[in-house]
Amino acid sequence: MTDDAEWLLGIEIGGTKLQLGLTRRAGTIEILKRSAIDPSRGAEGIREGIRRAFALAIDELGLTAGEVRAAGVGFGGPVDAESARTETSFQVEGWTDFPLGDWVRESLNVPCVSVHNDADVAGLAESRLGAGVGKSPLLYLTIGSGIGGALIVDGRIYRGAGRGAVEIGHLRVPSPDPTSPDDFPELETVASGWGIGRLARRAAEGCRDRGESWTVLDEEGRPERITAVQIARAAGLGDPRSLEVLDRARRALAFALAQAVALIAPARIILGGGVSLIGEELWFQPIRELVDAEVFRPFRGSFDIVPAALGEEVVVHGALELARDAWSASA
Repeated sequence: MTDDAEWLLGIEIGGTKLQLGLTRRAGTIEILKRSAIDPSRGAEGIREGIRRAFALAIDELGLTAGEVRAAGVGFGGPVDAESARTETSFQVEGWTDFPLGDWVRESLNVPCVSVHNDADVAGLAESRLGAGVGKSPLLYLTIGSGIGGALIVDGRIYRGAGRGAVEIGHLRVPSPDPTSPDDFPELETVASGWGIGRLARRAAEGCRDRGESWTVLDEEGRPERITAVQIARAAGLGDPRSLEVLDRARRALAFALAQAVALIAPARIILGGGVSLIGEELWFQPIRELVDAEVFRPFRGSFDIVPAALGEEVVVHGALELARDAWSASA
């Protein structure tokens, strides 16, 4: 076990957000630095932000860089965890085949570094510290601007043949949009925050073309400006068209989850990310009912679907767990 006196570093590198936390105690973040990412500055801008946040954090704690023993990184894109290299980022230029683990070791003077995809890292955190404690296998989904997935088995990230696994956002699902030319789009194009907005914008264009009124369209004025946040708010007020858009997204997600249950047979499914903040009545309960209706019958009742527990710091918590594992393995 890692000595709680050792300082550990956890870093989240997302498409829009950078977070960095330090701790000596499992399950806590003793100091947290958070900043927005400017994609126009590329990967080097993010690395500058990491150096700056790390320097501020250790200065506030009265530490030197050499006192931080290990670091974990949750990266917003595919990674080669064995070599601790990023494969690419779909939001920020400059991360293709980048030796992130080596960079952290050299730039921050941290001897042990572990790098994984951010969804995997979030799933790890929920399995050890959050809504998945005591459950295995655990299927975790983060549903935000995109959809990421993780499979955690006995408290460890499952990575398939080595380049990751459970890329559920790229699973093909029956199209919930009758106006779409694609009969089997990827899940994240219809059930992510961006996907829900896209479904809504197409529905709004249809209303406009038919000269029909829709509260969301009337408020916004232009279909191209409608977002998932507006749809969720209008659905909460009982707007029929917004409820229909949400139902299309829920049905696509439920289809994907039913297939995942048939293949993985998880003990628990955790749904996190900004879209899941839509809540119990409009998100979780309808999804549970849809999955229950479609799932492989012998597996019905063997799992549950619950909200994530660790909030906006989930990836930092998971990254600190990666750091803890790395330091333990090196001892």
